[in-house]
Amino acid sequence: MRVGFSALSFLAVAACADTGSVEKTAADRAESFSASRIEADVRFLADDTLKGRDTGSEGYRISANYVAAEFAQLGLKPAGENGGYFQEVPFKTAKLDVESAAMSVTVNGEEKTLTAGDDFYMSGDVNVPSGDVSGDLVFVGYGIHAPDLGHDDLTGVDLEGKIAVLIGGAPTSFNSEIRAHHGSSTTKKKELARRGVVGTLVVSTLAGEKRRPFSRLKKYLGSESFDWVAPEGTDDGTPRITASAAISHDVARMLFEGADMSFDDVLAEAEEGTPKAMPLMTSASIKRDSILSDTFHSPNVLAVLEGSDPELKNEYVVMSAHLDHIGVSEHAKGDDKINNGALDNASGVAVMMEVARAYVRSGERPRRSILFAAVVAEEKGLLGAEYFAKFPTVAKEQMVANVNVDMPILLYDFADVVAFGADRSSLGPVTAEAVGSIGVALSPDPMPEEGIFTRSDHYRFVQQGIPSVFLVTGWGPSVDGKDGGAIFREFLGKTYHRPHDSLDQEINYQAGAKFAYVNWLILNEVANADERPRWNAGDFFGRTFGGLGVDASEAR
Repeated sequence: MRVGFSALSFLAVAACADTGSVEKTAADRAESFSASRIEADVRFLADDTLKGRDTGSEGYRISANYVAAEFAQLGLKPAGENGGYFQEVPFKTAKLDVESAAMSVTVNGEEKTLTAGDDFYMSGDVNVPSGDVSGDLVFVGYGIHAPDLGHDDLTGVDLEGKIAVLIGGAPTSFNSEIRAHHGSSTTKKKELARRGVVGTLVVSTLAGEKRRPFSRLKKYLGSESFDWVAPEGTDDGTPRITASAAISHDVARMLFEGADMSFDDVLAEAEEGTPKAMPLMTSASIKRDSILSDTFHSPNVLAVLEGSDPELKNEYVVMSAHLDHIGVSEHAKGDDKINNGALDNASGVAVMMEVARAYVRSGERPRRSILFAAVVAEEKGLLGAEYFAKFPTVAKEQMVANVNVDMPILLYDFADVVAFGADRSSLGPVTAEAVGSIGVALSPDPMPEEGIFTRSDHYRFVQQGIPSVFLVTGWGPSVDGKDGGAIFREFLGKTYHRPHDSLDQEINYQAGAKFAYVNWLILNEVANADERPRWNAGDFFGRTFGGLGVDASEAR
């Protein structure tokens, strides 16, 4: 039998003093990950007392104190601010001032006033709280500038001072992960603002409208949006679009009156991924103001297991898991209103803490340091991870990789995992060898249309040029013959972000111990390798965000 490098790496490790043995086998190592300790963590973090661990809440603060106390008990070095375990992230919330929100369009010389909720939808914005713009309209297709993919909606289009009308998302021909990046409104607005656009009007595709009808947005008017507040002096002066709105298909049809193509023809072209930019014969005015909260703080919890190598200990492999959930839903059906987040993501935090315990209890220290990060506000837009990745408490250039744990579905004894991001860097072979060494298979993304790669905290590290991997339990047949995919799909359809994600589920904590071990295998190999991970040559995310392995001529 061929023994993988991950198994070999601990054949010569000294055992704990109370065993009297001198070596640990792979089986011994697996046994050191405790299902009961993971269960204890999940039971605390998903208890009703914490009321769903919403960002900024007392329940979240209690959960952060719990994690910090565990880090302290393990003897991990504080890696937060002021010598403690907390990095206090400053937040504000913003609500649209619905009464003052306004939009009008001028069609054939006639100005028409539109109605918020019925015709257009806007939200508040912490960092760009107000906007009042007017301008001629220009249709820009998907609003994507991606010449390296053979798709460019913007080059040669007069955009200075214009309001851009664009289709949401990105062509289905794009790779799912790249589609998620280019389909992001943040990506689009950054490029459009750079080209002089003052406002945007976004309309959904036919498929998007069928999946999420515009009419559903009305109930969200005036809802809160979160964002972190940048430390003083860190604004880079990048131009921003100050007023944006989503519009209904009926409004879009008005805007295309007199244009070279009708809106319905444009939608049909968009199904093929090739809508062409063109000036419209209409104009618009958009005005919005936000009602801002005072600044409040909610912490990332950060701790370091210091490495053993005199030089490499100054490099960090970051293991992250989000500690927050979505709190209480007063309008949830039934008597239970608390979204406990047992599997999203109390289970992931418990897995991360068990990895830390496995190191400390064994007395082992890898060559590189490991930074454990329980991050806040993932549910608000990956905000805590973004804040830490932009303003880290260790040198950013010394963070070599990220291993992220988010929502492991511990309802079956998984036999496979999906490793998002692994195939984009040298983490790919590491991950394949690690999981294969214990008989776990690697499976492809079962939901490419969802763009999962950009929807968890690891992506904030990717955006800083740091190779990352994010494992989820796979959809194949489980060890005991269950349909993993069916169980996962049922969770997404009936339990995800609902009060049912609670301790009442039949959680398989032994699967949690196994998942902790799988993540440890990857983490440990990266932390002990001679070289830090690097992006694959020519990789899209390496080129886009930079980092080790990217040729200077490739970086954008």
